[in-house]
Amino acid sequence: MSIPKVWNIDYACGHSGEMDLSQKRIDQRAGYAKWLEKRDCFECYKSKGTKKISKEREQERAEELEKVAVQEKRDGLLPLSGSEKQQEWARTLRGEVLAGLYDLYVTSEEHDEEWFDSEVLTPARMIATSRWWIDNREFELPAFPELLAAGAQSDDASENVA
Repeated sequence: MSIPKVWNIDYACGHSGEMDLSQKRIDQRAGYAKWLEKRDCFECYKSKGTKKISKEREQERAEELEKVAVQEKRDGLLPLSGSEKQQEWARTLRGEVLAGLYDLYVTSEEHDEEWFDSEVLTPARMIATSRWWIDNREFELPAFPELLAAGAQSDDASENVA
């Protein structure tokens, strides 16, 4: 029995359609088809993404990014690569993580400012991709000193530290 290239997908939005999965390896097609069934079809997904953001939420985002910009300047953080949306999201995530780590380790007096600078800020300054911050957003704060050290040694790092 050959593995099909075209699969019938019943999407979560209620639509159905055929999806050509010939670009996927044959051992990935069934899993990918199952994953697609948990998602909206492309048209529904696209229409949800075009919703207008309220003026209030737009203002909140602008204020959040202003606060993040102040923190980035204070901490000597690099701009991040990625699309504009990725950069905004990753900058916000980075700000939340660094503020959380400061509270967790310095405010609680578990470590001092010098430790925070060397073990948290120095590697954070080296991570230059939005993707890194987005990919690691699900980790708990105590994991970040180790994650940051690894990230500073990865392809996501930059030698041009501010």
